[in-house]
This record gives sequence, structure tokens and C-alpha cells, in this order.
Amino acid sequence: MTDVEKMLAVSLLLSLLSGTGVFLLGVREYRIKPNVFNFVTELVLALITGLTAYFFARQQGLDEIVIYLAVLVASNNWRELSTVFKERLIAAINGVLGSKGGSGQ
Repeated sequence: MTDVEKMLAVSLLLSLLSGTGVFLLGVREYRIKPNVFNFVTELVLALITGLTAYFFARQQGLDEIVIYLAVLVASNNWRELSTVFKERLIAAINGVLGSKGGSGQ
């Protein structure tokens, strides 16, 4: 197994661990109903954001420990990150559409 494969495997495990933690905390705080569908949803979303952070951090050339930190932070905070991403995407789309002269004035 190469170093890259090992880092990817560790990042996957960290993401799954974070997703499990977010689910259990949500159940404890009565935000999430304790069922399999919600558990799998948390795991999938944690994996998506964790892997996104992994590939972004790798592309930036960050150290291994910083990559793992980015994976943990992203997979633990996917709700906040998705909200920020959505707001920036909407602003970018509005900027593109607004620059086309669509206001009719």
C-alpha cells in the first residue's frame, strides 16, 4: 500500500468516525431521530465533505497532519460548510446572470 493510499484510508476512517459522532450527538440532543436512514445519511455526508477536504488539502500541498485536521473539521461540520458553499454558489450565479444585462434597464 502506497503512502497516498494509506492517507486516503485514514481520511476515510476519520470521516466515518466523525459521521458516527455527529449522528450520536444529534440523537443525544434530540435533533436526529435514531434510525438507520439518518445514520447512513450522516455517514455519507461526512464522507463526501471529508473526502472533499482531503483532495483539496492534497492539491494545496499541505502536510499530512494538516490534511487529517481538514478532514476532521470538514466531516464534523458538513452542515455549516454546505451552507457557506451554497451561499457562495448562489452569489456567483447571481453575479454571472447579473453581468449579462438581464435587468432590462
